[in-house]
Amino acid sequence: MSRRTVKISHFLQYGRGVCETFLFIRGSAIWKRLISLFPLVVFSVVPSLSQSGRTGQNTEPGVVLVQYEHDAYPGGVEIPLMLEIQSMEPAFPLLSSVAGKGSQLASVRTLRQMYRVTYGADITPRQAARMIMNSPDVKFAEPIYRRTAFRSSSRIKAGQSPVTPGHHRRPIPNDPLFSDEAYMQRMEVTKAWDFQKGEDRGIVIAVVDYSIDWNHPDLLANIWENSGEIADNGVDDDDNGFVDDVHGWNFSDKTNDPRPSPGEDDDHGTLVAGVATAVANNGVGMAGTSWNAKLMPIKTSCSDDPEEICFGNEGVLYAAMNGAHIINISWGDVQFSEAEKSVMQAAQDLGSLVVAATPNEHTEMGIYNWDYPSSLLSTLSVCGTERDSYQNRDFAFGYTVDVCAAAVDVQATAMNGEYHLVYGTSFATPLVSGIAALVKARFPEFTPQQVREQIRVAADHEIYRAHPPTYEGLFGRGYVNAYRAVTETDRVSIRMIEWEATDENNDLRFSPSEEIHIAAIFKSFLADAEALSVEFVSKSPYVIFPSGNTANIGPLQSGMEARLDFSMVPASDVPYKSIIFIEPRIRTSDGLVVSGSDVVRLIVNDVQLALHENAAFSYTMTSEGNIGYTDFGWSEDTDYPGATGQMDLVLPDGTIGFIHEAGLLIGRGPSSVAGSVFEVPEGTFQNQDFVPVTPIEFLEDRGEQRSRVTLKDETGKLPEGLEVIQESLTDAQSQFEDIALFRYRLRNHSNATMVGLHVGLFFSPQLDVDEAVGMASYQNGNVKEIFPYWDLNEEKGYREGYIGFLVLSDEAEKHYKLYTGDEEYDLYEPEDAWSGLSGGIQERTGTSSGNASLMASGPYVIGVSSEVAIDFAMIYGESQRDLIENAQRAFQLKDNWDDFPAATLQNESLPKEFMVVGNYPNPLSDRTKIEFDLPESAQVFITIYDLLGRTVRALQFGRFGAGRGHTVEIVADELTSGVYYYTLTADMNDKVIERSKAMTVVR
Repeated sequence: MSRRTVKISHFLQYGRGVCETFLFIRGSAIWKRLISLFPLVVFSVVPSLSQSGRTGQNTEPGVVLVQYEHDAYPGGVEIPLMLEIQSMEPAFPLLSSVAGKGSQLASVRTLRQMYRVTYGADITPRQAARMIMNSPDVKFAEPIYRRTAFRSSSRIKAGQSPVTPGHHRRPIPNDPLFSDEAYMQRMEVTKAWDFQKGEDRGIVIAVVDYSIDWNHPDLLANIWENSGEIADNGVDDDDNGFVDDVHGWNFSDKTNDPRPSPGEDDDHGTLVAGVATAVANNGVGMAGTSWNAKLMPIKTSCSDDPEEICFGNEGVLYAAMNGAHIINISWGDVQFSEAEKSVMQAAQDLGSLVVAATPNEHTEMGIYNWDYPSSLLSTLSVCGTERDSYQNRDFAFGYTVDVCAAAVDVQATAMNGEYHLVYGTSFATPLVSGIAALVKARFPEFTPQQVREQIRVAADHEIYRAHPPTYEGLFGRGYVNAYRAVTETDRVSIRMIEWEATDENNDLRFSPSEEIHIAAIFKSFLADAEALSVEFVSKSPYVIFPSGNTANIGPLQSGMEARLDFSMVPASDVPYKSIIFIEPRIRTSDGLVVSGSDVVRLIVNDVQLALHENAAFSYTMTSEGNIGYTDFGWSEDTDYPGATGQMDLVLPDGTIGFIHEAGLLIGRGPSSVAGSVFEVPEGTFQNQDFVPVTPIEFLEDRGEQRSRVTLKDETGKLPEGLEVIQESLTDAQSQFEDIALFRYRLRNHSNATMVGLHVGLFFSPQLDVDEAVGMASYQNGNVKEIFPYWDLNEEKGYREGYIGFLVLSDEAEKHYKLYTGDEEYDLYEPEDAWSGLSGGIQERTGTSSGNASLMASGPYVIGVSSEVAIDFAMIYGESQRDLIENAQRAFQLKDNWDDFPAATLQNESLPKEFMVVGNYPNPLSDRTKIEFDLPESAQVFITIYDLLGRTVRALQFGRFGAGRGHTVEIVADELTSGVYYYTLTADMNDKVIERSKAMTVVR
């Protein structure tokens, strides 16, 4: 039992603002271990599995992006040897050509500190990134995510007009396939052309996409030419890092020709290009919405797959560095990328507006689903509608959307000189990109942000009349209107560019009845505004604004910022894991709303995590029955894209293995199994068969770490009145440092005996080893013990070692089952898990390939007002002998396991009556807190009276649970000096009780 104790640093992250800001916490204080993160899940393009099943995303193999701290020298940063580093190069070498003011931009400097690290070890990029993240000199490390286009297209014959007879009007311009049809009329494009054309100021639209057939007869005349480059001389004449890039660049093949390769038949990029930049008024084909803006074609598809985007970041940077005013990206995916966020910010800072497509999924973005890069504030996000109406039946929507445009039967150029009608947000986006070019031509002094805001504020609100009121605010500012965007010059646009939420005890877990303070920063982008007011609006019925929901901002000149602080209180009966949006609606003095799309997003009553660490393991216990990961985080609100929490094996040499997860299973029959790892419907949080009924507790004393949370079954499959208390223990003493214990107490609070219960833990140690598993055996007294183990193969880069899982309880039969990769999916349906919970020891001889194991104990009989406790262990050993010795020590540690101190397990006795303790401070100047006790749950109201008995304020604070020490805060800044009386009214279902006291206001 000789091994070096390895202490890994804590690295926990909390969401701070909607897709924009972070707060990192390092340290070992107990309060930092009790955490509540902001988990988000992928949307439905990813198969819906348990957290175990959602391990792989489409990433570039063998490479990660690493962002170093500003003062770090990459060559001097320690990287685990087992990664077998092959190269470390600047991620974006093209930035070396940025000179002048551009080189001083913070966003550009950030990208210059980013490196592309290639490695040879046989592990996933996600795991490699996690290993590199352990270095204190690394700001972040992440895989390179492949993106896909949001589109499908239906072809028509070349030259065929898509317009039904009778819908024609005299073509303006003279292109035979152009018609001022329904969606063109809705955007008022021809009216805009009468006023402004994209060709007037040489506006450039970059299409960053798959290959682009710019030789198309309706694209060729608008092709961008790099004036600083001499064609075909083999010299980088303009020193931009690209040789002979006269007409764009091909990042896929590293050539100057972005056109399709021989045999390539995907015309997505060509279709997109024509919607925005097809030559207008040339008597051929169609007309793009930009009226002859220049087309900069940039091919960014993967070298091994022409239908995926691998070089999107490089393409966007190339476009921005070479003067593109508008950059169209009709692709994206669910995974948040720090690198991509930095690239989009740099493009904006360099003078380019990025217009991005939302998904072709009828789902609300920002609830469980996200999309990047369209969800970033730096992009103009475009959603889709039907061709002939404002209806959105098939496309994404949500607060991350800026504007919408037609996405059905859009006219487009295709390869080989053809024209097609196309479907998808891929083509709504270039409609808007073309209009953005018109706006930039009309207002050449506008920054990219101002072009974006001009398009937003000029959008039509008619789209909201075509949908139920529940869609209010979910289509951005509305349907894009080209004419208004190029003619209106006095529009005001105020955006909430940043917000931060804090709570009363600074644990960043937003609890029911807890006051949450929000600091928001607003910025004016267009015309100056005089008197501005803001109304905070939430669709949630569980939001209370204790000080009211309106405030004044005052005047705000273009380019200026203002900060506003306000508070909200979640009602005491707010449901578990409630996602709450608070929208600040900013109005001018005449009542015109000049904001939109910006919301404060909070998860209230969220999952909690407690971090355990010893020499061998670093794992989080969750308040939902999971060990390790819970929920998913394809957004920047979580510390690592993939999941919330951690479950790592810390090897003696300091390298990290990834156990991935474990989860609780309880059952009493094939159709009566509840589990925290079962498959869940698409677009929801992690499985919630078990939810907490108490806050998670964590104690650390003399090297011991203990956590505890009480859970209840939400499925109805387990006996009514069953309470599950989940506990975990680690001990830093050398003889126990490779052991983690898990205890589940099942308590019967019903009036009937519970029979036939089986309790188990599922483990999925995805260690990137050969998955050689077996069954170890030893004598425990007179009983032969057996348990499954994993062999950490040295050939995979690990030191020799073993990890095992065992049942410690002897009161009932033990059950073990090993699962192969295919069999593991049996665990995702409750009826299939029962065989593992109740099938005895399903031993396999020798070693075999396996992905997961289930260990269980049962059946149990629990009498009325009784409990049973079932103990499990996770152990590490440097050898099989060491593993078996630790298995025996696990029994000793279990016997030494003391319970939590009684004070932490017992609630104070409930008060006998409703009592108002008083208000503090008293006298008061601007605010005071009123404390009260409740014998049972009640709705609480407060009324304030002056000395003449007149009501001066009436407030409703929501429902509070039974207990002592409840507080509410009263803001009295509008009250004059004097004595007032306040009455607290408690509506306790069958009775209403009032209590009154006096308070004094002193100015």
